[in-house]
Amino acid sequence: GMTAALELIGYYAEMVAQRRKQPSDDLTSALVEAEVDGDRLLDHEVIAFLFLMVVAGNETTTKLLGNALFHLGAHPSQLAEVFAEPEDTAPVGSWIEETLRHDTSSQMLARYVAEDVELHGQVVPAGSKLLVLLGSANRDERVFTAPDVFDIHRPSDELGRIMSFGVGRHFCLGANLARLEARVVLAELVRRTTGFEVHRERAVRVHSTSVRGFAELPVTFTWRAR
Repeated sequence: GMTAALELIGYYAEMVAQRRKQPSDDLTSALVEAEVDGDRLLDHEVIAFLFLMVVAGNETTTKLLGNALFHLGAHPSQLAEVFAEPEDTAPVGSWIEETLRHDTSSQMLARYVAEDVELHGQVVPAGSKLLVLLGSANRDERVFTAPDVFDIHRPSDELGRIMSFGVGRHFCLGANLARLEARVVLAELVRRTTGFEVHRERAVRVHSTSVRGFAELPVTFTWRAR
């Protein structure tokens, strides 16, 4: 993985250098040319942004899909309800949101503390790093009813308070895209199949400190009659 990451950084470095010489109509050129009050991004800042985009725009969403199958597959009655009508994909949205709450693919984030801040009677000093546990926030019993239970019927006012994409100025740039991608995939799954079985005993989780999901998730689908 580290070797691949270094190769990707090398690829980006060459691309940034090429775009500085000959801009084109793409994201890299836009980042290279971006300017605010005379301040422009340095090469390593552009590369870091591109690296973030390829990870955030890929791995977290694919892990979301795997987590969605894993947890719905463990609740046959809810699965049957989601797949009952091939043209009624409304339950898919609730399926996605409850998966984001119950087992989001990004469980934690690190934040640099700019100034002293008091949390729960403890002072976090400026200059320290704070680990924010999104997965824990999504199981807060003060916000969610039966927080450890996977339930696609969870009230919308509860689902509207999930922290999977962050909040405020740190809200995920790709949140709407991730939701759209998941809806397209899972709605199509509902239209084409009558359900699925997850082979949990053969599932292999990905080894990562920040991304939660599966490296392998064997699933058997049952096609709808045409």
